[in-house]
Amino acid sequence: MTPTATSIFRRPTIKDAAAAAITALLWIGAFYLNESAFHSAEKTAFVSLIFLPAGVRILAVLMLGWPAAIGLFLGSLVTAAPIWHLPAAIIPALISALGPAASVFVGTRALRLRDDLQGIRVSQMALIAVADGLSNALPSNVFFWTQHRIATPWQDVAPMFVGDFVGTFVLLYVGAMTLRLLAKVLRNNL
Repeated sequence: MTPTATSIFRRPTIKDAAAAAITALLWIGAFYLNESAFHSAEKTAFVSLIFLPAGVRILAVLMLGWPAAIGLFLGSLVTAAPIWHLPAAIIPALISALGPAASVFVGTRALRLRDDLQGIRVSQMALIAVADGLSNALPSNVFFWTQHRIATPWQDVAPMFVGDFVGTFVLLYVGAMTLRLLAKVLRNNL
């Protein structure tokens, strides 16, 4: 469940810390799974045409709110540090955390979704995924450009956006199929 808008100003709880830790672990796991399973889809060391962690970003923030954004920052810092080294790794970690948080916040408000996400449709999830893909691809490519890793600040925007979008929907599809299978197993055993 997404916390209410004012809950960001409350004192963090043990549940918040657990949500951040779980999100960080999910991000790290999805990142390394993506590297091994979709190595052939990598365009560069930091752009893949299938990027499963993008789905973790959206789902975690949709379900857990701001603690997930903190977990995304921490998990992204762990996975970005070998590529960018500290302190430069802080920038892609911030982009990974703030992009989905902003996309979910603006998307849920603009689409007038309930805080518990009941009744969310695939089209609404797609709009939030598009917003997340853009909020990740655009600032990430500017960062790559400032680090002299690409020739122009828009060079890898399209492939990164596609990777984020495809990764989100692969994760959503697998999640939906898993939930259907679990529901069927539970129905048959009751």
